[in-house]
Amino acid sequence: MSGWLKKCLALLLCLCAITGYACAESNEELLQEFVLNHGDRNIKKVAITVDDCYKSATEWIKRDVELCKEQGIVMTFFPLVYTGCLEEKYREMWQSVLDAGCEIGTHTNRHLQLGGRDNQSIYGALGRWQEALDKTLGYHYATRWLRPPYGSIEDLKSHSNGNSRVINAVKRYGYDHVVRWDISETKDLNKALDKIQNGSILLFHSKKKDTLFMEKLIPELKERGFEMVTVSELFGFDPPETSDELYVFDKEQFKDK
Repeated sequence: MSGWLKKCLALLLCLCAITGYACAESNEELLQEFVLNHGDRNIKKVAITVDDCYKSATEWIKRDVELCKEQGIVMTFFPLVYTGCLEEKYREMWQSVLDAGCEIGTHTNRHLQLGGRDNQSIYGALGRWQEALDKTLGYHYATRWLRPPYGSIEDLKSHSNGNSRVINAVKRYGYDHVVRWDISETKDLNKALDKIQNGSILLFHSKKKDTLFMEKLIPELKERGFEMVTVSELFGFDPPETSDELYVFDKEQFKDK
């Protein structure tokens, strides 16, 4: 191989390395800006979040709401559609969630990783969920937060793009961030208390075990001076807005996105 050819090859490899590094760095910056794992570490507030909300667990959702009232705290609930709990027959229950000062965010229509869906399917997962929530409540509730299934936004369809395709699709639909968590301990009370920090987002699910755990955990957190707030309050936002006109998902609106 001639010296000139070697130099060209070396230059090409260098450019590929620089481009790859720049793409990785750009994707990492996008990820850090878009994904919220916790709030301000300097403020003694935490957010308790409850995922899934199966219709078979409505007893525990109601008990969570009563716990909020008894303890003077609030939570953020992330229900799915396919679990059957976002139906008009549960309107009173979900209204009681909001009346207690709690918040509702989307966990999408089905518990499938967003990165395994194409863009149109992502729009449908988010749009069908909002449509179902509005029908359940009887009015439009402008949901602010998305909790992706499994907390994952990894692109399973085009690994070379990292997370950017999924992030851009979610942003095009209208969400500025997704909410993950930094605490998921639901068995050992002392371990949970040792891990929880200012700004922590706690992950629970709508089931007996988690509700009973929260009944022990919340008084301890209050004793330690933590304020339990909604995800919106944790990040300095007002409660989601409401309006009379129900949202109707129109796939044609997202056809070319």
